[in-house]
Parts: sequence; C-alpha cells; structure tokens
Amino acid sequence: MTKETHSKGGYIVGLLLLPYIHNTFLLGYNLSYRIVLLFIYAYFTHFGALLSDIDMRGSYISKRFPIIYKIFGKRFRHRSFTHSLIFVGLIAFIGEIVIVSSNDNIVFTCIFSGLLAGVISHICLDLITKEGVELFYPVGINFSILPIKTSSRTEKNISKAFSLLVVFLIGYRFYLITL
Repeated sequence: MTKETHSKGGYIVGLLLLPYIHNTFLLGYNLSYRIVLLFIYAYFTHFGALLSDIDMRGSYISKRFPIIYKIFGKRFRHRSFTHSLIFVGLIAFIGEIVIVSSNDNIVFTCIFSGLLAGVISHICLDLITKEGVELFYPVGINFSILPIKTSSRTEKNISKAFSLLVVFLIGYRFYLITL
C-alpha cells in the first residue's frame, strides 16, 4: 500500500478507537487539554501507520529517519520484522514501560495508543496486498488475504473510499460530542 492509503487507514483505526481512548483515559481532563491530547493521539496514529515501512528504502518514513532506517533496513527484509506481531508486541512493551515509569502520564498514553493503532492498521492493510507480510516473523512465511497490488487501480479506489470514511468518522465523532 502507498503512504496515502496507510495514512488514511491509520486515521480510520484511530477514529474507530477514539471512543474507547476518550472514555478510558481523557474524561477527567478539561476540554482544551483533551483537544491537545486528541491531536497528539491523531498525530501518532498517522506516524504509526507509516512506521512499519522504516525497513524499506525510499519510503516516506525512511527518508525522514535515515539513521533508524539504516538500523532496520540492513537487518530486516521489507515486510518482515516491522510488519510482524513481534513488532506490535515490542511497541506495546516499550509503551507500557514508558507509561508506567512516568506514573501513567496521559501524554505518553496518547502517544503509544496512537502509535499502536497506526502500526496495527499498517500491518492489516499490507495483509490484503499480493506481497503480504511475515506476520509471525521470524517464521519466513508471507501471509496475504487478498491479491491487491500496491499502487493499482484497486488500491487507489480503496484510498478514495478511505478518504470518505475518514470524513464521515470525523463528522460522526463531532456529532457525538455535541449530544
């Protein structure tokens, strides 16, 4: 999938999880602080949706973080470790350590919640591509659910549908806030 499709997919997963994030973590804060926290959550949802491609030369994220790319790009094939359940577990583990050691700091909770939502959306979207992902890395078997080719007309149509879904979900979430 392309950067645009992954980004929109991250926002969709983030928006779908938003009621849980809001009701579980944010209700105790005043409105202006909640808005700031929601922007942090949204940013890291977007960032997480692109993060798994840090192992791919020339990807948007590897160009922005070339030192991190050198670490992952040299050690792992594309769609292997950074597209696996181990990677998701590693981010969750690091997030838990940071959150607990910061006495449940709400900013870190929003950062890692968004990051996890984005990474999970990325892996799910790459699962529907022809290339698939090594979901159970280090087992070198690629899993693919659908044979969608990256940058194909089908993916572009999915991306357009995701755009509409993002707009709908944002509108729906604002509607719920006003009730």
